[in-house]
Amino acid sequence: MRFASLSIKQKLIFILVIAVLASTLLVGTIQQYIARQLVEQNMESVQLPNMVKQVANRVDKEVAVMKSVAYSIANNPDVIAWSQAGANPAGEAQLIKYLGQLKSFNDLTVTSFVDRQTHKYWNQDGFLRVLKNDQYDGWFFAYKDSGQPISLSLYNEPGQGYRLFANYQQVNGRGMSGVAKSVDDLMAVLNSVKIAESGFIFMADEKGTINAHGNTDLLGKSHLRDITSSAIASTLLTKQDFNLIRGEVEGEDMLFASTYVTSAGWYVIAQVPVSELYTEMNSASVSMITWSVIIALGFAMLGVWFAGSISKPLENLASVFTQLGNGQGDLTTRIPLPDQKETRKLVEGFNQFTASLHGILTNVAATSVQIRQSAAQVAEQSALTESNSEKQRDRTMQVATALNQMGSTVNEIAQSAHDAANSANHSASASANGQAFTQQAVNTINQLAGQINNVTSVIESLDAHTDDIVSILETIRGISDQTNLLALNAAIEAARAGDHGRGFSVVADEVRTLAQRAATSTEEIQRKIDSFKQESQAAVEQMRISNKQTTDVVDAAMQIDAMLKEIADDIQLIHGINTQVATATDEQSVVVEDINRNIHDISDNSDNNLRSAKQMVATSKTMAELAKQLDDEVSKFKL
Repeated sequence: MRFASLSIKQKLIFILVIAVLASTLLVGTIQQYIARQLVEQNMESVQLPNMVKQVANRVDKEVAVMKSVAYSIANNPDVIAWSQAGANPAGEAQLIKYLGQLKSFNDLTVTSFVDRQTHKYWNQDGFLRVLKNDQYDGWFFAYKDSGQPISLSLYNEPGQGYRLFANYQQVNGRGMSGVAKSVDDLMAVLNSVKIAESGFIFMADEKGTINAHGNTDLLGKSHLRDITSSAIASTLLTKQDFNLIRGEVEGEDMLFASTYVTSAGWYVIAQVPVSELYTEMNSASVSMITWSVIIALGFAMLGVWFAGSISKPLENLASVFTQLGNGQGDLTTRIPLPDQKETRKLVEGFNQFTASLHGILTNVAATSVQIRQSAAQVAEQSALTESNSEKQRDRTMQVATALNQMGSTVNEIAQSAHDAANSANHSASASANGQAFTQQAVNTINQLAGQINNVTSVIESLDAHTDDIVSILETIRGISDQTNLLALNAAIEAARAGDHGRGFSVVADEVRTLAQRAATSTEEIQRKIDSFKQESQAAVEQMRISNKQTTDVVDAAMQIDAMLKEIADDIQLIHGINTQVATATDEQSVVVEDINRNIHDISDNSDNNLRSAKQMVATSKTMAELAKQLDDEVSKFKL
């Protein structure tokens, strides 16, 4: 059931109960919050710091006593002198008595002395042994070689349990001492402090190793992070006067606090469940809720009586309204004025409202007739506007279609003009390249013609040299003939000389033979020279013909160059015309697009006008229907 459907009486009761409950719970919640803050602040700022510091002071005191006793034993001049003298039995008895007195007086479990040079070891019970560097006595040699004067350690002795040892040595002397105290004594100190119900205090060394805890299984073995977490351990193992952190351990919210004991190098750590800090407050919360419910029930009964006294006159007035409503809207009806002051004002207001409403509805009835007549006129004009708008839209669409077709044609013409201009540019470029190639061919042919002339000159010069060679060969032939003749004469003279001219005859024969061979070679050379001369003359003639043909080719190339220049000029003219056509076509296309856009805008406006006209028609019909409904509603009232 929704709140709006409740009666005034029910709403008054509901609001009163809610107000009481809300105020009571709100005040209680604020008090609980403030109390929790105070408890938490008191625990974090006062109780926990005082507790851990109190324990730290007691631990510091115990450690200071152990250090002091160890220092006094190691530096006792009588003991040192006795040990240097050889440790006679009489002095040994005094040493044992001395150690026993220190043990009893200071409530220790062990007091001992060790000679660092002889490694002899005594305690309050007498001489024990000479220490050896093995698994049992290795601690002595490690401590001796460490160079540290003081050492605090936790040691688990078989049969004795865990003990706390304080050792002191003369780093550069003979004396070394040790005192021990049972961890149970430390635990008594720690257990003397009670935190909430299950909170407790334990201790760890600088590395976080547990050295005093209610759970002896953790001693010397477990690290602080093993029983908390790395984040909590990191915060607690900070060398400050007080550290505080909140975290979960095994699913339970815990509050941790720590303080550093400088003399011992240990941390005193407190652990308490957060839930135990608010146990009493939680009980108080239950009591507060119980009393809140009881108070709310009492005020609910009071609210029932109070709401009844307020709602009764309103119920009487509602009965009158119901009777008025059953009178079919007779606005001439008036309610008699009651005696109750608040209700009387309400009835007066209602009568005034009814009179005002009577006048308003009379005016509305007259206005409704005018609205109905105006709506009919608007509907008639809207229908005419709708018809005209449809005609305008159809004609506009026809114009837009024609312009779209025209725009497409103009775009095609512009594209063709651009293509023609591009082709003209390509042709002009090709013509220019042809001119360049033609000019290059002319230059090459001219160079060839010059080379042909040079070759012709060389061949003619060679022909002239050939004539000179022929002349020389004629001379050689004459010399050969004369040599042959002389050789013949020499042979004749040798024959006349007989045996005396036989050698000369042989020489003459050889000379004649050489002359004949020279003549033969000369004839061969003559034939070669004649053949070469004929071929040279033929080559000269061919060169002349080639030169003439080269000249003809140069003339033809020059004519081609002139024709290409004329073609290039014509192409440039065509390119200019095509560019003008393309530009004009582009401008025409832009104009067509502008017109087309405007036509589309006109078409859109026509559509808008048509929609508005249709809407006006629909609105006019709606107004007519509303005017009729208004007449019907007004007619229900008696005016």
